[in-house]
Amino acid sequence: MDDALVAALRTDGRMSVADLAKRVGASRSAVSARLEQLKADGSLNVVAAVHPEFLGLTAYAHLAIRTSGRSRATTDAIAALPAAAFVSAVSGEYQTVAELRLPDSPELYRTVADIRGLPEVEQVNTLVYVDVVKGLFMPGRPLPPWLRLDDRDLAIMLRLQADGRESYASIAEHVGLSPSATRTRVRFLVEHDVIRIAPVLSRARPDAGLVCGIGLNVRGAGDSVTAALAAREDTEFLARTIGRFDVVATIAAQSARALDRALEEISGRPDVVTAETWVHLRIAKERYEWPLPTAEELARR
Repeated sequence: MDDALVAALRTDGRMSVADLAKRVGASRSAVSARLEQLKADGSLNVVAAVHPEFLGLTAYAHLAIRTSGRSRATTDAIAALPAAAFVSAVSGEYQTVAELRLPDSPELYRTVADIRGLPEVEQVNTLVYVDVVKGLFMPGRPLPPWLRLDDRDLAIMLRLQADGRESYASIAEHVGLSPSATRTRVRFLVEHDVIRIAPVLSRARPDAGLVCGIGLNVRGAGDSVTAALAAREDTEFLARTIGRFDVVATIAAQSARALDRALEEISGRPDVVTAETWVHLRIAKERYEWPLPTAEELARR
């Protein structure tokens, strides 16, 4: 049931319990109880992620950090940075990888410089994202230029960042609107990609499986490679980059054998020149919520 629930919630994070029950072939009471159990033990949370453009985040980078020995302190220090969206201890040539999100390139450079200055850091290898081709919470299009939001929209977004399935009645009570008006606003925010509501699975759960990063050098523009990777169900994240790799991706698998098979399929493509992989051993940070701008800040844009 769990896999079917997650698959359904990825298509619509606010799908009703009745519709979820139809999708997974179970009773409403069984689905409701299972969702509550998964939420209570931290295995599954449904949250809203806000469009990076709305947050003013335009500079993205993937960092591979080499340290003098395996340094938990370095990994945790990077995870403490506000700009760090993802930080993990990994196997391979580097000991830590991180994803940074910042307003512009100068701030990105300063943050990378701060990381280079950490005591046990020997080298930081930086990949700058050109674009994100696939990602659970990454938008597929820019925000409409005519978009205008107010304080109540921001209040709704704040509630959904904490709980993407909070009821319309509960949200309405906190933001001073009727449930029907709240429903209309939530649908507007989702339809225009201001927010994306989806399930987040805990990496610490017993059946979490393996997560692996892969960096590729490709022939030419690499469009066929990115299209093939984006179409794979086991591809969790995919970006085109500038740096030592042309493409970087995250691949998830339930077993070492399945992961080996996936990596063989990817690296064996004729349009892939080289492939480098690293396994995520301990994910120190995986962040989806970011501070929202105020209505006054939005008005000045």
